[in-house]
Amino acid sequence: MGLPTLEFSDSFLDSPDFRERLKYHEIELDRTNKFIKELIKDGNMLITALKNLSTAVQKFSQSLQEFQFECIGDAETDDEVNIAQSFKEFSQLLNTVEEERRRLIQNADDVLIAPLEKFRKEQIGAAKVR
Repeated sequence: MGLPTLEFSDSFLDSPDFRERLKYHEIELDRTNKFIKELIKDGNMLITALKNLSTAVQKFSQSLQEFQFECIGDAETDDEVNIAQSFKEFSQLLNTVEEERRRLIQNADDVLIAPLEKFRKEQIGAAKVR
């Protein structure tokens, strides 16, 4: 359906019809403002959760990297060597994934959250003040 148009020339008459159309626009501005505010809040919560996940994965990766079998006997068995090597390789893979996750988190903030906040404050806020 869309919003009814607001004609500049109608503002001079200030008719009840113009006021009604203006009211619809104000309601839509409020609705959009609340939606963007909620979207920013949810996005920030997601970014915080991703940062916490990243920290936990990095800690786990570090534990894998530092893992060492205690030798029983003179030398490690082939299985022990393979397991230790697999842990180290998996740790490196996790570190690579976490580097990309950090970039994703930063991009999400720079490209989505910050511009939305700026738009909400500068554009919607300015329209509401007028």
